[in-house]
Amino acid sequence: LLTDRDQDGNTPLHQAAISGHSSMLEGLVEWFTGHSEYSKELEINRQNRSGNTPLHLAFQFDHPEIVKFLVEKGAHQDIQNNAELTALEL
Repeated sequence: LLTDRDQDGNTPLHQAAISGHSSMLEGLVEWFTGHSEYSKELEINRQNRSGNTPLHLAFQFDHPEIVKFLVEKGAHQDIQNNAELTALEL
């Protein structure tokens, strides 16, 4: 369930970044950190069908507290989406 994707390829981490639910996003990242069968780095940098990571979406939907948290937890700032834009370029 925590890695399931919707029709746009968004995971629960993407959805939390879009909606601005920082406590949900923080809880998800911490859960991934505590379960060795999942890679926190993989999940935090997972791209949806448009190539956007949760960091892209946090920037796009103007959630600076989520941007800060994701960067502190290791979100890669150099990942490009399908339009060849990094999160910082949105």
